[in-house]
Amino acid sequence: MNTMKPGQTKATGVPVTQWPFAELCDAIKPAYEKAKKEIQVFNAKSDKIKRGIGFGAHSFGIVGPQDGASITVELDPDDGITIYAACAEPGEGNDAMLTQIAAHQLGLPLNKIRLYTRDTEKTVQMGPAAGSRMTWVAGHALVNATENMKKSMNEAGCKTYAELRKAGKTTRFEGSIKYDVKDGLDPKTGQGNSFASEIHNIQMAEVEVNTETGAVQMLKITSAVDAGTIINRQTFEGQLEGGMDQGAGYALREEYILGKTKDYVSFKFPTIKDSFEMEIIVRETPRLDGPLGATGVGEMTMTSTAPAVTNAIYNACGARVYDLPATPDKVKAALAKRK
Repeated sequence: MNTMKPGQTKATGVPVTQWPFAELCDAIKPAYEKAKKEIQVFNAKSDKIKRGIGFGAHSFGIVGPQDGASITVELDPDDGITIYAACAEPGEGNDAMLTQIAAHQLGLPLNKIRLYTRDTEKTVQMGPAAGSRMTWVAGHALVNATENMKKSMNEAGCKTYAELRKAGKTTRFEGSIKYDVKDGLDPKTGQGNSFASEIHNIQMAEVEVNTETGAVQMLKITSAVDAGTIINRQTFEGQLEGGMDQGAGYALREEYILGKTKDYVSFKFPTIKDSFEMEIIVRETPRLDGPLGATGVGEMTMTSTAPAVTNAIYNACGARVYDLPATPDKVKAALAKRK
């Protein structure tokens, strides 16, 4: 009922052309109805242990005003290509993204795509591999570079490296993109252009609460996501699963205490023993402004997981925890207040 609709304006005063959040609500509803019935049956038979469902929702912006990137593509002697891009791979899936976009654009096998992305000797600065921005900026710049290559080869009537060299044409082609909106946010009014694109997500957490000890066990998280066209399904799902795992740790156990938190054990990072069932529901609404319809995905699913977990705790037993992590002592204190 409360989601934005295309044509309505953000809080910054800018209208949106795409906002497929309501469709995500429809997509996750069957999973909710199923889980609700199962939990009702369980709770009717259990006194000490109670189960609950909670939701967290999130729309995450990608790429701010004046952001952009530049990439160079070079045709190699064997008619493969080398991509020169200052595009690090910290786990976003950027290597796969660059390789697959280039292969798709040029009709080449994946083994004919080479990446030069690990140092700056032959690349130009293009910003950090952060904020889930690289698919949008690097993807756009790469599409532009490959289009320039195809245009040049068509105009010269060439199909190979040897033919280009014989015709005296360059084998290197530049590509770039810039989110060149007129201005960003006005510092006085908070109005103006914000992000180039958005991801949308709903997290549904299912937990089990021991009402005597306050211990919380993660049972399952269902993640419904619309991030436009998916370039690599495996890396896409890996990002979501990592976000769910991180978010559950943030919600339930990870805590930095100055002078006391000194290592992995005292910080209480989750281990494989703390893993839980995960389900991913995907919608692909091609983004009108995205490279091949894609946008970014990444830390978004961590953000919406913690509220989903704490809402699930409340749904299970009526204990509302506001101070994360929701450790057993905090859950017990919240239960006492409820009584």
